[in-house]
Amino acid sequence: MIPSSKSAENIADSGRRGRDTPFGRLRGMRLAFSALSIATCSFSGSRCREEGLFYRLMHDHLNPLALRIMLLRCTCFLLPGLLAILLPGLRPSLAQQAADADREYILETNILGYWGVGGDINGVRNPVLRAEKGETVRIVIVNIEPLVHDLALETLQIKTKEILDIGEQTDLTFTAVEDDIYYCTIPGHRAAGMEGRFEIIREAGVAAGPAPEANGGNGNTARVPSLSELPPPENIPLPPLELPPDADLQATGSPTNTELTALLDHPNEHIRARAVQLLAEDGNAPEHVLNTFARMAREDTSALVRTYLAETLRKIEPERRWRALEGLHSHTEDAANYVLPLLVWYATEAAVPADMDRALTIALVSELPNILSFTVQRIAAEGSQEALRILSGRLPEANAEERKIILNGINRIVKSD
Repeated sequence: MIPSSKSAENIADSGRRGRDTPFGRLRGMRLAFSALSIATCSFSGSRCREEGLFYRLMHDHLNPLALRIMLLRCTCFLLPGLLAILLPGLRPSLAQQAADADREYILETNILGYWGVGGDINGVRNPVLRAEKGETVRIVIVNIEPLVHDLALETLQIKTKEILDIGEQTDLTFTAVEDDIYYCTIPGHRAAGMEGRFEIIREAGVAAGPAPEANGGNGNTARVPSLSELPPPENIPLPPLELPPDADLQATGSPTNTELTALLDHPNEHIRARAVQLLAEDGNAPEHVLNTFARMAREDTSALVRTYLAETLRKIEPERRWRALEGLHSHTEDAANYVLPLLVWYATEAAVPADMDRALTIALVSELPNILSFTVQRIAAEGSQEALRILSGRLPEANAEERKIILNGINRIVKSD
């Protein structure tokens, strides 16, 4: 009986499903092997009959040594094919095991924190990660700087392996039982800001991850680290420079200061950044160079150049940095950069005692994160009546958030007396 078209489709589909499983592939391989064996024997028999060697072939086949050699050859010949048939069928089941989490979060790691990737946590620093009790959760971390990082859960006391290379990743899978804290176990990294919260969802309709907000709303307010908790500047990685092979910019003295000054307007950002380095390598940049630095700090569109400007300013006398510092603090687009704001702060920090009032003025309008808090902490560390006067004088014009930060600084001075 000829099957109907629907039945034929079902049979064909059933055959396809069967072949797509590991056992189906194994059955197909055995059938193929049988067919190959029959064809080989038929071919060998016809050749032997043609050459009158059938008896000799049978005699050789019955020889144990010849049999072993034949089996070894067959194994070597068939093994690659066997693996090619079976492995594709096994891979989906392994992938299925790896995808067994109810929720998955991806975080990029750098010294300033964990940065959410995708969904509601995209771009959020140290986002609150949420899951329902009993769910299986996977947290994947991806390194975006050449520093060692990991991720641990404080209450569960489990952690990932350590990762070092840019782009390297690892993950942690666990069952959500209670609220927890995730953090980096590398010394100094948690204090620098690599810490966030994991929470059990207790209310219906709560999003799996928080929405990014400017002030870290929806549970995402990160604790501002104290100055003593910040990573030292020498531990902050600079982005590498990719100089053209013909650029003779490897050491000071090769190009003259005049030639280097001309390179500050070069179209290649890497050459501009290297020229900035060399012009102030000894800390004795002439005034016209500092004027150019101030212009570049305001107008240069390259974050790479601004990064090297911030690093280079640390070598300049503090009282000569101000105009360039004002330019570096004016870039909203640098707020999400994980290196530049810290370098700008370190360039600012040494200048604070020289002119606390000017430093506070810059901090109040800075577009970079945590600068006001850092500046107030640094002024309060002076512990003088002048520091108290400067902080108190800004309270009337400050908004609520700024007033809270300034009052914290004032309290530090008062308590230290």
